[in-house]
Amino acid sequence: MFAHVPVAIGIQLACWALGRWLGASTKASLWLGCFAGAAVCIMREITQREYQWIEQFGGGRRANMPGYAGLEVWQWNAHSLSETAVAIAASVALALFVARRR
Repeated sequence: MFAHVPVAIGIQLACWALGRWLGASTKASLWLGCFAGAAVCIMREITQREYQWIEQFGGGRRANMPGYAGLEVWQWNAHSLSETAVAIAASVALALFVARRR
């Protein structure tokens, strides 16, 4: 259930370091990293849902899938929803923790 957390935190820390190296403020770099980490996790789950749709309804062909199929969040399974929510929460928690300490 926590497989996305290290990915999200790793991306966040990489963006934080890159932002600081480029001269951006700590707060800006940290929150940009939070957004980037969350975006990666969300996009992975969208892609997973697209592959599930293709298997279930598309006859194994991506061309049969409507463009919005992966974006139907209400069709995601509980694991996908919880995995994404936990990763986003971890990134936000880290950003809030560091931002309040500075």
